[in-house]
Amino acid sequence: TYSELNKKANRLARYLKSLGVGVADFAGILLTRTPDMYIAMLGILKAGAAYIPIDPKYPAERVHFILNNCNAKILVSTSGCINKLTGLSCLTFLMDKDKENLDIQSPLNLAVSETKVKSGDTAYVIYTSGTTGAPKGVIISHFAVCNLVRVEGNIFGVKQEDKVFQGFSIAFDASIEEIWLAFYSGATIFV
Repeated sequence: TYSELNKKANRLARYLKSLGVGVADFAGILLTRTPDMYIAMLGILKAGAAYIPIDPKYPAERVHFILNNCNAKILVSTSGCINKLTGLSCLTFLMDKDKENLDIQSPLNLAVSETKVKSGDTAYVIYTSGTTGAPKGVIISHFAVCNLVRVEGNIFGVKQEDKVFQGFSIAFDASIEEIWLAFYSGATIFV
């Protein structure tokens, strides 16, 4: 439920903040499309940081490049997704192995004063395919995402009783149209 998702995201946000993750920090997400992926997205944003979506199918070299290029403070993943990576230059949090660190955190919403996020701050960074050279990070602000989602919500008219198909990898910008449209309207995400 949205209530469960919110509580788990709040716990992750509080844990990330306890590690010093916040505004102006970047946090990689290397997860398959499970509830943990959505928890990670929301938890990182609630901590005040920006998320960097990384497809688990990417080769290790590309994952290292992205994390180093954006100077990621932390990578949120699972032991199954991270097993091909060695020598990471950032902290890691494994949703499957480090779960006890979340369970002790408060599930209550964080106050705006705790996150300190402004509308012009970075919400996420999408990396291009790199077909014309090295992949480039494209910074997307909270304002831009909110504007897109509000307009999209008006155009599509999705309601709480609807289901929104979520088929794109989160490393592809079109996933925003699926995920955040569902969140905005309270609809069900069908993965």
